[in-house]
Amino acid sequence: MQHLQKKVIKYIILSILVLIVLIALFEDVGYQPVFCSFVSHICYLTLLTEFPFVTLTSLKFIISFITFLISHFSWFFYFRSNWYPFSEIMSVFTFCVWLVPLIFFISLAANDNSLPHSSSSSNRIIGVDSDSFNSKKKSRSSVLKSIGTWLVQKFTEITGKQQVRHYY
Repeated sequence: MQHLQKKVIKYIILSILVLIVLIALFEDVGYQPVFCSFVSHICYLTLLTEFPFVTLTSLKFIISFITFLISHFSWFFYFRSNWYPFSEIMSVFTFCVWLVPLIFFISLAANDNSLPHSSSSSNRIIGVDSDSFNSKKKSRSSVLKSIGTWLVQKFTEITGKQQVRHYY
């Protein structure tokens, strides 16, 4: 199943890369947002080498996330200064900016609860912190829960305040 998902995501990325090239060749749009989208989709292709085991702190993931943000804002600023119909703007954002990250997020979140834990001491499984992964009790947690836990830990480290929990 994961092999099929990987293959489908790969063909979607390649199709979008072709679409981006066609937009650059045949439409009168700025080359900066087109280039940013192209680079971000190349970065998404590199994420497929680790799929479905993606580490949130890996260099590939961080670069992919940064290129996603750059692509999003470059298109945003381009469309802010150039008038296009709303349907064309949404089409570009949907297919050239948001589709692949959304597919990655959905497929990784869906796989998060079905992935087996390896017996090695690596923290390659998304949603598993290195401390909790190496502990005696290896529990699974969803991507959103692990991100929330990480944010709370960072908030506690920065502010020095503990989160007050009410059990009533």
